Amino acid sequence: MKADKKPVPKMITDLETLEFIWGPPDTILTEADLRGYQNWMARMVEEKPGVYLGAEMGLGKTGSVLKSIVDLLAEGEIETVLIIAPLYVAEETWPEEIAKWEFARGLRYRVVTGTEEERIASLRYGPCEVTIINRENLLWLLRKIGLKRWVFDMIVYDEASRMKRGALRSKPNKRTDGTMSKPRLTELGVLNTVRHKTKKMVELSGTPSPNGLIDLWGPIYAIDAGERLGDSMTAYKRRWFREDRWTNKVEPFEHSQDQIMERLDDVFFSLKSEDYLDLPKLTPVPHKVTLDPADMKLYREFERESAIEVDAGRDDPVMIEAVNSGVLVGKLLQFANGSLYDADGDDHLIHTKKLDVLESIYEEACGMPILVAYSFKFDKAAILKKFPSARVFGTSRSDKRDWNAGKIPMMLLHPASAGHGLNFQFGSNIAVWYGLNWSLELYLQFIKRLWRPGQKEERVFLHTILARGTADLDVARALTRRGATQDSITDAVRVRLERAI
Repeated sequence: MKADKKPVPKMITDLETLEFIWGPPDTILTEADLRGYQNWMARMVEEKPGVYLGAEMGLGKTGSVLKSIVDLLAEGEIETVLIIAPLYVAEETWPEEIAKWEFARGLRYRVVTGTEEERIASLRYGPCEVTIINRENLLWLLRKIGLKRWVFDMIVYDEASRMKRGALRSKPNKRTDGTMSKPRLTELGVLNTVRHKTKKMVELSGTPSPNGLIDLWGPIYAIDAGERLGDSMTAYKRRWFREDRWTNKVEPFEHSQDQIMERLDDVFFSLKSEDYLDLPKLTPVPHKVTLDPADMKLYREFERESAIEVDAGRDDPVMIEAVNSGVLVGKLLQFANGSLYDADGDDHLIHTKKLDVLESIYEEACGMPILVAYSFKFDKAAILKKFPSARVFGTSRSDKRDWNAGKIPMMLLHPASAGHGLNFQFGSNIAVWYGLNWSLELYLQFIKRLWRPGQKEERVFLHTILARGTADLDVARALTRRGATQDSITDAVRVRLERAI
């Protein structure tokens, strides 16, 4: 009888082994390759116990933080670092950056992701100076090692805008058996729990306030435990916002932005690409499709009645209903994209107008790969059926390498799972939004997959496919408004080169 195999870490962290499998980085950069503003960011990390760097995508936040980690370790200021990041960023981006920078290649690190057995095996791999974990496993890590054995005296939270909700514990939810789940610590709650053991808290984000001032409380609380913006989200809202009890809409008072940003000017810094980088021109290419009159009539009926019957190819049509206005908006976006989900989760085809436009974009690309962001599973299925050579990001570990090598004619990704920290700029300069969503953060992150340093083409084309007269246009307008709001906030703490050096 064969002995059971011992679990092994999911990630191989030995550089020689990694480079034997995948080959070394195309270029190994040195400290001399750090730009002036990157050295400034590294200094901020080294000098401040807590800092929130709202630097736009492509400005090299990761390299800056790695430089500060190496320096702080060498000076004995810290001993162990915990990096918290979205899953793919934890597994791919941070290890790639460690391998890319000559000064970081000596770091001993482990990536704690995968199954519980794999995570436990990774924790046993050591000793390590740097532990990298995906945000979903942060609470598991605290429970596994316990507060008494919590050894991380520096924490780096990548994409800190995810803490915007500001709750320390989750709300109880009703289980399928009718019982209620117990509240659990959120990521912010975990950080608050280990605060007294942490010497440095570093937060990074390319979109620090996608929904305006309301997003700032959570990340800042993780830094100062409420010193600047109050000890609860409730207190923060009460002081600087007016809230409509009927609609739950929250808006800042006229004086709020100036007061809030003044309180944050020593810990919150914004850096924008246009101040430091010569990026290619971003060229928006909107495509507005017109639904057939019968489909438009059906759309208006759904919009008005919150319920319609659709032909499912059977004797009896299927009734599709929206139980409230929020669900209705989502259903209208489904309709605009071409299908509708029923109560059982089955999708029903309405039209193929957007698919026809995608085919035109693909043909006009003349062999240049295109990166497509989809919203719904039926979008993905329809596109794969139409374009069998397309690949869904996440299918294999070589997806990013194959894309950047020009081997994938069309890459599909859902921006919620693959929007952060991915360098796709070497594979193409054509991006397509098949259907928008309401998140400004995901919208900007997707654009930055191609529109970033290293893009060799003079232009990046951003195609957006919208259905006339539908909720698509409402989403596009909302993203424009939110972008303007975020700009006004980040401009208040904007660091330009002449200030940074």
